[in-house]
Amino acid sequence: MAANAQRLGQDWDVRQVSRSLARQTYRWRVRDRLLEGRSDARVRLLFDVRGRDHLDAAVARGKGVILLANHFGSHVMIAHWMLRQGYSARWFGERPRNVSTYLGRQLRSDGPLGQDGLFLSRRGEVSESAARILHAARVLNAGMVLMLASDVRSVDPRAAHVEFLGRVGSFATTWVNLAAITGAAVVPAFCRLDESGIHHLEFHDPYHVPPDARRPGQGQEWVRRALAAVEEHVLAYPEQSNDYFFWGYQGRSSDRLAQVTSGNH
Repeated sequence: MAANAQRLGQDWDVRQVSRSLARQTYRWRVRDRLLEGRSDARVRLLFDVRGRDHLDAAVARGKGVILLANHFGSHVMIAHWMLRQGYSARWFGERPRNVSTYLGRQLRSDGPLGQDGLFLSRRGEVSESAARILHAARVLNAGMVLMLASDVRSVDPRAAHVEFLGRVGSFATTWVNLAAITGAAVVPAFCRLDESGIHHLEFHDPYHVPPDARRPGQGQEWVRRALAAVEEHVLAYPEQSNDYFFWGYQGRSSDRLAQVTSGNH
């Protein structure tokens, strides 16, 4: 933690932050299972939600919403809250592990707009990834919410090379390309769990990505903008940032997906 603080130019109390980070790591590992078996009314009391009007305004357009999540804090709780509140939402990414029975059940559906066609595999072929992209576009064109992360790392040569938390990494532009293709609004979302067990969930102002963002090199500024917002939260709440502080910086995951969405496959 001391090395992270030095690299980021922060004067954190390293011992205190390290202890808080350790406590949060246990909470992070249980994902949303802390909410298992609780009623909707009880769950509502455990969330402090800000900016819901931003989300609802974007949904009301009927053009689809990319809910731009990340790996900060209790990010799985965003999906749990969304589904509890009755939003027509789908998860686009790798199948989440160690989640509650409720969330696992909600993330099982098939058909043209179902969830099953949206889970990604690191070993997927280009044809499989193309099918996932088409499925995601159908979900957005149907006016639904598509939840995916802004901070997915990639070794694909068309990935965006962006400085994040004091290091340059390569990040997938999948969400940028989907937003450019469909015209869906992008709503950044963050969630953190405080020491009293309250989840602070916030939705930021929606914005739109222009169609030309798919051109080579154009997606980088959008990725940089999204990661800058994540970094602000990390610097403000380092104890919520266990995923980032234990990252290696080799590329991961959606290389095939990046090829498909960049239009260069």
